[in-house]
Amino acid sequence: MRCVAVLGGLLLASASFASADAPPPSANTSTSATTPRLSVDSLAAFPVIRGPQLSPDGKLIAARANNSKETRLLLINADRPEAPPRIISLGDKVGVSDITWAGKDRLLLTVVTRSEVLGLVLPVTRLVIVDLSSGQSRVADTKSRGIYAGDVLYADPQGAFALVASQDDIFSNPSIKRVDLATGKAVIEEKARPDVWNWYVDNDGVVRAGLAYDNRRWTLWYRDKAGEPFRKIKGKIEKAEDSAVDRLVFGRAGTGMIITNEKTGRFALYRYDFNAGSVGEAVFEHPDVDITDVLANPITGEIRGIRYEDDRVRMHWIDPEMKKLQASLDKALPNAINDVVDTSLDENRVLIWSGGASDPGGYFLLDRKAKRMHPVVTPYPEVDPDQLSPVTAVSYQARDGLKIPAYLTLPKGRPASGLPLIMMPHGGPFHRDSWAYDPFVQLLASRGYAVLQPQFRGSTGYGRSFVERGHGEWGRKMQDDLDDGLDWLVKSGKVDPKRVCIFGASYGGYAALWGAIRNPERYRCAVSVAGVTDVAAQLRDNRRTFTATRYFKEWRTKVAGDLKDLSEVSPLDHAARLKVPVLIAHGEDDGTVSVKQGRAMVQALTKARADVTSVFYKDMGHDFDEQADLKDFMQRLDAFLAKHNPA
Repeated sequence: MRCVAVLGGLLLASASFASADAPPPSANTSTSATTPRLSVDSLAAFPVIRGPQLSPDGKLIAARANNSKETRLLLINADRPEAPPRIISLGDKVGVSDITWAGKDRLLLTVVTRSEVLGLVLPVTRLVIVDLSSGQSRVADTKSRGIYAGDVLYADPQGAFALVASQDDIFSNPSIKRVDLATGKAVIEEKARPDVWNWYVDNDGVVRAGLAYDNRRWTLWYRDKAGEPFRKIKGKIEKAEDSAVDRLVFGRAGTGMIITNEKTGRFALYRYDFNAGSVGEAVFEHPDVDITDVLANPITGEIRGIRYEDDRVRMHWIDPEMKKLQASLDKALPNAINDVVDTSLDENRVLIWSGGASDPGGYFLLDRKAKRMHPVVTPYPEVDPDQLSPVTAVSYQARDGLKIPAYLTLPKGRPASGLPLIMMPHGGPFHRDSWAYDPFVQLLASRGYAVLQPQFRGSTGYGRSFVERGHGEWGRKMQDDLDDGLDWLVKSGKVDPKRVCIFGASYGGYAALWGAIRNPERYRCAVSVAGVTDVAAQLRDNRRTFTATRYFKEWRTKVAGDLKDLSEVSPLDHAARLKVPVLIAHGEDDGTVSVKQGRAMVQALTKARADVTSVFYKDMGHDFDEQADLKDFMQRLDAFLAKHNPA
């Protein structure tokens, strides 16, 4: 992580980053004079911290620790980050998806464990209250048994209570419960309503609205203040299947703002009349991409800025002072994302993250009154940004004329001509890649490969139309987009068409297998992690997790389209056609794509006498949960590619 001495009038201290018990860096070796060969040990290292949150008084930073098998919470002294952090142990086999401060002495943790439900291994959440003064923790609302049982919608600034959206079981809609943070006891604040999954609370701790999905449309239940009954808003917020409401912001009675994609197909921030149920003028919209979030004043709830992502995450500030601060940050730390993570209650202290695709980045604490900023912690202390390869946002045209955004990584120090390529489609598939540090991308680039990450049709973030173009296109036009990206790179001269492999996880794992089967002339090998191999089986598993038939029917349409026989696009049914070497990895505890799919594919390929290498990780879910498993797989991937597509 780079540091500068002066930041637009702000003094930037040169203190070292706190390592939070991180191991010492390992030395890098080099395969050539120009291309750094990054060590698997450094790339497989989990970040030292995740999800840091600043205390209301700005004196402490709470974060998840990832440098031990035991789940731990770190409390870092914001003024003395070099001091050993306070550690709170949470036990094994648990994760923490969210951290919320409730006053300066209590933390609310959304804790995730895996539990078998209806034959599927699903994440089950709980709300855990941590009292910092005593060091004691307790599970709140022990009767909740849902997948969503610890979604904190409001935390009392004094730390007395919290409002939590919680399911009693996986089949019920969430109610709103008021949790006494001193005892952990919960009472119903608002009963669950049919079809209401999203509840909204204002800055005073009043439940103001609930969004219901019924008859293919979102409808709104709303009230102006506490004690009033909820009323159904006459106007429909949505007009199309894939329209959605992402956020509500409440102003004076009957007024507010809404993030919706109703008007243009792209998520934008609009004024909203709750009484009329009508979307008004745009507060902020981007011509090409969705906005992703808004930042509000922690006391008043007033909107201060809007976050969106085009080729990278960016902020549009309404607050002139924050706009000035952003300009100073971006000037002093160029070619980086400089993101406001959190603020103290008085907004004097600001936690900032700075980094990007070729820099794992680090966290800074800014004191606005003192005009001083100092580094707090770097999550990846073993990774040297100077050794990483550049990642560039690019785009190309698909065969039907659709513009496909992508990220292209070229190996550092090598001429961009005739390079071996790794095609790397993302998971989801209704997801997207970001301009962010990716250890797999950097591993591959350090071995001499170019890496292309296409945001194929169906990827999110580029508006409703782009997503809808992916409906029913598994194995078809979504796959064409990958092929067209390869052709574009070959035509440019950057890539050798005879040295291409395809690698992905989840849907990306499916695309890797299907690409090698569908177009064996294009790929020398394929690597699939937790990949879907049987589309029909995947839909059967998905069916059990949907609370209503209509939701599942919509999901099936998005996956299968007009295909009646899903075997047409299922790798398992075409295993005999796979003629290139393949590496398959899967977790035994995968609750998203059953390990049965991975095992069935390996069995079918073995029967067909294909060149298949496989590994199944005992304690792994859908992602690499253990650092040892990630390291093992990276080593296997490295060896597999060196053998079948040497750089």
